[in-house]
Amino acid sequence: MINLPIRRVLRADVLERMRRQLVRPAAALALVAWLALPALLITAPSRADPPIGAPVCSMRLSIEVTPDVPDPTDPGFLSSLLGNHPGYQLFLLGKIDDTHVNLQLQGPGPDERCRQVVDSMRNDGRVSSIDVS
Repeated sequence: MINLPIRRVLRADVLERMRRQLVRPAAALALVAWLALPALLITAPSRADPPIGAPVCSMRLSIEVTPDVPDPTDPGFLSSLLGNHPGYQLFLLGKIDDTHVNLQLQGPGPDERCRQVVDSMRNDGRVSSIDVS
């Protein structure tokens, strides 16, 4: 009977020591973080990328491709439609069926250059038709 209370006391003592060992490092870490935060905010200037300007040229296109195009939504296929027009991008808006997709053309412009990009896409043998909206 005497062993039972001693075990309880030892367990309580062990638990109290463990709690103290865990609380001290956590409190010290919180204090260091709290003290370091103002220094970080003062010394580290914000280095965000400059904002990207809105595209000068933006057109919505409905494109019909020939049946031999395996996947008109393939990023490689879409980028190949642009040919040699750096600065222009095609964004997939939706796939209607196996031969029709809706795209967004964006680039630096001016509008005449955008139309030239669309004309060069029309000359691609894999494209049946392009409607601009």
